[in-house]
Amino acid sequence: MAAIFFGGKMFFLKSRMNGIKMLMTVVLLSPMLLTQAAVNPPDQNLLVQHYSMVSGRDGVKRETTFTERVYRRNDQVWTEREIGGSGVADEHDHSGHNHPDAGSSPMWVRRQADGSLDARLIERHQRRTIKVDSQYYGNIGFNGNWGSTFYLSDPQSLKNMRAVGPVKDGVQLYESKRGELTVRVGWDVKGQYPRRVESFDAHGSARRQTSVRVIAAPPVLPWKTLAGYAEIDYSDLLD
Repeated sequence: MAAIFFGGKMFFLKSRMNGIKMLMTVVLLSPMLLTQAAVNPPDQNLLVQHYSMVSGRDGVKRETTFTERVYRRNDQVWTEREIGGSGVADEHDHSGHNHPDAGSSPMWVRRQADGSLDARLIERHQRRTIKVDSQYYGNIGFNGNWGSTFYLSDPQSLKNMRAVGPVKDGVQLYESKRGELTVRVGWDVKGQYPRRVESFDAHGSARRQTSVRVIAAPPVLPWKTLAGYAEIDYSDLLD
């Protein structure tokens, strides 16, 4: 299994790692693009659509799709999954010491002045925010990397990839191959976010695709609706 991080969260693709083979001509990464991404990043309101497919040895193909909204401002990011049916992401009874649903609960991450992160899950029905210390990040599928949280794909990770051709329609394409796993990133140079991220293996047995587009800003940013919410620590919910 190969782990891919997107937006600070972990996803997996099956991969057979048998060495590195580059199959297309690429040019070296432009350091100017990374510099641009590190200075004065623009605010963004993004709709992120995820798709993954895995074909098992049992012949069963498993496909997963979900959509998230991401709002980033200065040193904070809000990520919230769109939930069908009732339209309520976390409408469950979490009384007692049950763990919050990290997949469906909105996540609010702020970068502090010292560079540390303040990560919280939001439970609206309980009207509370749950502060998650770094030692528990793995429990909620969060990698603790500010770059991948804020930019969705960490600009620094592009240093380990190669730029394919020139910028076209405002997008620089990057690609990396490691063994039989290929990763491609279509980076919006001005907006500083990936318009498209694609990962797949050479056998066609696993694929993950993420598409990102700009949407309108909400009338009120979600973290400004938390007045009166209780604040608790994630550790308090552990058995």
